[in-house]
Amino acid sequence: MKKKLLLIFAVAMSVQLAAFSQSADFYGVVSLGGNVAVGNFGKATVDGLQLKEWGLADDTPLGGAGIGANASLFGAKRVRGIEEMSIFVSADFFFSALNKTLRDYKEQYEVENLNTHDKYEHTFPVFLDIPLFAGCRYDFYTNKRELSFFGQAGIGANLHIITDFTQYWNMYKHSSEAYSYKEEYRKKISFAATAGAGVVLFEHIQIGIHYHYLGTYRVISTSEEKIDAPSGLSITDNKAHSRGLISPHILSLRVGYLF
Repeated sequence: MKKKLLLIFAVAMSVQLAAFSQSADFYGVVSLGGNVAVGNFGKATVDGLQLKEWGLADDTPLGGAGIGANASLFGAKRVRGIEEMSIFVSADFFFSALNKTLRDYKEQYEVENLNTHDKYEHTFPVFLDIPLFAGCRYDFYTNKRELSFFGQAGIGANLHIITDFTQYWNMYKHSSEAYSYKEEYRKKISFAATAGAGVVLFEHIQIGIHYHYLGTYRVISTSEEKIDAPSGLSITDNKAHSRGLISPHILSLRVGYLF
């Protein structure tokens, strides 16, 4: 049902954007920038070499996300009779890597395992968020054409994606017995909201800072644990997991071109 709602929302926004583009009052912004996780989304708990699960308690939805990058495609139409007011639709993309705590954990874990194994590989997941927004924007014009300010806010839906978590190593040095682990995370859709403000320079260069609430969702995953013996025998164990809650809050700084 949620996927159908997101598809309907995406189609509606595409139709609205196409309608906007036919109007003389239409304008758009293409932006790129960096972002940082805010609040519990940027926290992680590591005890020695043991990484605690995301959101151990539902009231503390830890994420362990760090800095990242983002892109945005924004289309708007000015409201008749109110030149400063616009309604907009936008599609955004956020990439958030793991924070330094988890990266240090990864490096330490690999060093410890290389002491007993010939080969050790470890891939941590990253967070991908793709929200669609609709909302309002207000521009504050000054006496100088080359300088104006704006504020905007919107609501919409966000698609959450977490990439796979994998591990691989030889069980013992100089042995062909190997261990592998792969965990795949279910994609989720949830409510999202955004607000931001910034400046427009020389009528085309836009610089803005934005706060994005990208929803709260439970991390559901399936894992495959496998041991390959020298004899050719393989033992596989499949499990389902409920890892707790994650609530992505992101602060972004963007530079865009207004056309």
